[in-house]
Amino acid sequence: MEIIRKLIQVEHKRWVIGSSILAFLLLLPLFFLFTSILEVPSADFFYLWDTLLIDYSINTFYLILITCFSSILFGVLPAWFVSAYNFKYKNFYDVVLYLPLAIPTYIMAFTYSDLLSYTGPLQVFLRKVSPNLATYFNQDYLQIEILGIILGFALYPYVYTALRVSFSLIGTSYIQLAKNIGVTDFKLFFKVILPLSKPALFAGVFLVIMEVLNEYGAVKYFGVNTYTTGIFRAWFSMGSESTAIQLACMLILIVAFLFLIEKMSQKKAKFYYQSNTKLDSLIVPGYSAKILIYFVCSIPFIFGFLIPFLFILNNSLTHFWSTDFRHLFQLSLNSIKISSIAAFFIILLALIFVYVEKISRLKINSFLTNLTSVGYVIPGAVIALSIILLFTKFTLFNTSYLIGSFCVLIYAYVFRFLAVGKTPIKSSLDKQPDSYDVVSKSLGLHSFEILKKIHFPLNRLALIIAFIVTFIDLLKELPITLILRPFNFDTLATQTYEFAVEEMLQKSSIYSLAIILIGGGLLIFLKYITNKQIHASKSF
Repeated sequence: MEIIRKLIQVEHKRWVIGSSILAFLLLLPLFFLFTSILEVPSADFFYLWDTLLIDYSINTFYLILITCFSSILFGVLPAWFVSAYNFKYKNFYDVVLYLPLAIPTYIMAFTYSDLLSYTGPLQVFLRKVSPNLATYFNQDYLQIEILGIILGFALYPYVYTALRVSFSLIGTSYIQLAKNIGVTDFKLFFKVILPLSKPALFAGVFLVIMEVLNEYGAVKYFGVNTYTTGIFRAWFSMGSESTAIQLACMLILIVAFLFLIEKMSQKKAKFYYQSNTKLDSLIVPGYSAKILIYFVCSIPFIFGFLIPFLFILNNSLTHFWSTDFRHLFQLSLNSIKISSIAAFFIILLALIFVYVEKISRLKINSFLTNLTSVGYVIPGAVIALSIILLFTKFTLFNTSYLIGSFCVLIYAYVFRFLAVGKTPIKSSLDKQPDSYDVVSKSLGLHSFEILKKIHFPLNRLALIIAFIVTFIDLLKELPITLILRPFNFDTLATQTYEFAVEEMLQKSSIYSLAIILIGGGLLIFLKYITNKQIHASKSF
């Protein structure tokens, strides 16, 4: 009652109460998921432990370990070289190193499995050139270790992006001090720079872990049993609702533990940088250093984007005239339409939550709105399962008919990716001084008018960035779409996956190419507008 009384007494009570209700509605699926576990018989817990849980846990954590190691290997040094060194094609690498984000992980896995297969171009070429060498490469590549490396090439941009920003903010005083005492460039990086950037590294690795936990298409294709595939198998193949619920709750607990660790690592981040001492004096590398830089920066780009893109492009051109372009256009339209609608609602809710948090300064409201960001760290399969439970067990209204509707699908998208849209908006809005609101109120403007006439124009770029980033993630989303999509509704992602699991990888290439071209084009545009904004701010 005390909390309700405080909500009523605050100045912007309508906004606060409204945002609190919206936050509650978004979090309802998780509530029903955790209440459903109370209905699971105790015998089912022992069955899960004895038969499935250990295998799922070992495979999941082993895959996370390999993928994180690969992502760090491919992301750390390129971020440092691009941030600290002045070399030719620096701007080129700064753009293309982001491009693997345009290729969904499952498409990356399908592509490399086809490339490395017995009938793939690599082994066919080797059999012509060197039969003995071809025999050596004739292996089963559908292994968890290979999958981890492939996922590393697909997900390293998360590490690269986080460290790219962090390295650019490191004060030059640290570097000068290290050089004055005779520290070499090698020791400077590993003894000074990297330890100072630990929070950023942890943040990037955390995002990689979340993507691995959410992954379904790639792990299913490679035959790796993880928590996500286990939820799908239990729910749809075995018809065991209780097993799916247990796995989902177990996965949420794991995610919560990892999220807590990541937040604790961020607490000391403010001590790692010095204001007004940004790394603006770039190192000019020697000849041998340049060779190393080009090699290190080229490897992740070549294997993470160029090879998969060229392979998919070649397959698409080979089967170009056999493509059903009407079907391709329809699926592209479906993907763009559903992603745009969901991205619009995500940006709208994100703006409301962030704005209310700014004007109310109420801790309970801040807690609730921040809690809505938890959707991004919860795998899509878990979110889909919790939403099904919500709409099938909500007895107040007969809502089961909503399952398989666009409304439920968009609802799931919003919950899953709200944090993605909220991050750039919050970062931009927090930079606006409170005096803007004070002056606007003195002029007689209400809260909605302040948002519309003041904050919306000032944060237009952040809203565009948030929309693009969210749209790209929605375009690639697979688990939620597979489970909750309306009947006979396909997207580019679902069609690519369905052709791939039927071993029709060449036929799926044109749909994969469409995803890559749309996502890659938007990423390049995003990089362009952000760089333009950075240069504009530096001129003042």
